[in-house]
Amino acid sequence: MKLKECLGEDTDVGFISNLCDKIDFVVQSVYPDSYHGYCPKDIARKIRDSVGHNDTEVETLFWKSCNAYSVHDFYLCLERLQNACREPPFCTLLRSPIFWLDDIAISKWTRAFFPKVRYNVKSIDVPEMLKIISTSTREFPITTTIELNNTSIQSMYAERAEVAGRLSGGVTPYVETKVQKRVNNSYNWVARRLYADTFEVGDNFATNKVQFDRRVCSCGKWQKSGVYYVTFVYYVCIGSTSSVYF
Repeated sequence: MKLKECLGEDTDVGFISNLCDKIDFVVQSVYPDSYHGYCPKDIARKIRDSVGHNDTEVETLFWKSCNAYSVHDFYLCLERLQNACREPPFCTLLRSPIFWLDDIAISKWTRAFFPKVRYNVKSIDVPEMLKIISTSTREFPITTTIELNNTSIQSMYAERAEVAGRLSGGVTPYVETKVQKRVNNSYNWVARRLYADTFEVGDNFATNKVQFDRRVCSCGKWQKSGVYYVTFVYYVCIGSTSSVYF
């Protein structure tokens, strides 16, 4: 409620938390229209505890399901995950060791069902800040700890604003690196104009459609990663139709 007072009624926010029903209840009570998801690292940790092993095929398939861009790819990965859980040594007494995953809404841990663009957002990792502060201020009163946390958040955003003021482009160095990596991986892709702003793009594994005006692609990456629009626009502006880069 205090966060809502500080940010205002019209601020669009989302929450990522650990697997806690109480947090879910409180978020929905104060921010009923916001997105609340679970940190996939917490789910992966619970999977490791459930199967009793690290680096298993089950955990690998979970991450593939979690990171799938399209709904179609997600369900393919999820089916493989479910099949793996039915095989020894993971399945015992015909019961999947991760049966509890069925009780978690897929919209809370999957990229494909995330309702918005994942990038171009502000984030505050309050628990991580509290962890860092608490290790060095264990003997401080709680009010002092809260003030230190507040100061840390303000300092972080001041540093970000200073860095942003020095940027010559519209994206951060981190995003530029991500975009360049996509460009490097797509040199041998082939694009063919279908009509107007719509292209068909082949990447040696699959063929997808891209629509520039709508800023969408059939593989789902543009919708979820929005930032790659910069690369699209660049190649359209220079008139290149032989290759389209994600």
